[in-house]
Amino acid sequence: MLRPARYLLAVVDHGSFTRAAEALNVSQPALSQQIRYLEDRLGTKLLDRSGRTVRPTDAGQAYIRHLKFAFQNLDAAQRAARDVENLASGILRVAFLPLFTTYLVGPVVGAFRRRHPGIDLTVDILAQAAMERALLDDRYDIGVGLGDLASLDVVTEPLHDAQLCVVVGKDHPLAGRRKLAAARLAGLDLALLDGAFVTRAPINQYLKTNGVQPRIALESNSVDALVAVVQSTSLATILPAATARNLPGFSAIKLDPPFATRTTSALLRKGGYRSAGTRAFLALLKERNWAAQPR
Repeated sequence: MLRPARYLLAVVDHGSFTRAAEALNVSQPALSQQIRYLEDRLGTKLLDRSGRTVRPTDAGQAYIRHLKFAFQNLDAAQRAARDVENLASGILRVAFLPLFTTYLVGPVVGAFRRRHPGIDLTVDILAQAAMERALLDDRYDIGVGLGDLASLDVVTEPLHDAQLCVVVGKDHPLAGRRKLAAARLAGLDLALLDGAFVTRAPINQYLKTNGVQPRIALESNSVDALVAVVQSTSLATILPAATARNLPGFSAIKLDPPFATRTTSALLRKGGYRSAGTRAFLALLKERNWAAQPR
């Protein structure tokens, strides 16, 4: 039943028998025969073939929902069978928030590779919502994001309380200052991450709460681009303090009143299989001295 079930998922994903057959490298008649066999075994139609796009019937939707969950568990079982407890080999799939690309991804991945060179790593950068969906779909073993979750089927392991602050380059007039009143933000030209980032909503709320009408000179969908702009211009930005602490030539300035702290967390699928590599990566994150990064 595994082959026709996988063929069914392929047809639904591609919306077409032809495209599914091409993706699976099988003939269309063979694919259709397997789907009919599955429908005959279940005694119900799973696909509506009447339109230009093939869609699941109501029965098909119910079956596919459980089928995807079953395949997730099957894939986890296969990984568990291959899992080597001494970490001499294995596979680990990790997702990070874009906020962490400038100061966290390199050191953490580097430390893990030095400890466990036999583990094959996949590292991707995802927005928080996409990360949660990917964890639920079993496309990643662990994510590193923020503890504010949208899904009840994702669990968190708290790692570090982070706080947003004003970040400026070494040539900015405010470079070297330790604290800044919120009202002073109104006089700064700001470069901010756009609304796709999880930090933008709390920044907007902070500005509104403190009666600040910001001068937003630039918006970006890239942390690396934002850092490069702030480094070479007189623009200021608002980022986690750790970003400035780990980049030479930047100053992190606390705001008064301060931003509410947010918790950097490891994200995992609730009830999902945790391989030896996943457990080792989580242990490395927890033992990291988050408060003592280079300034």
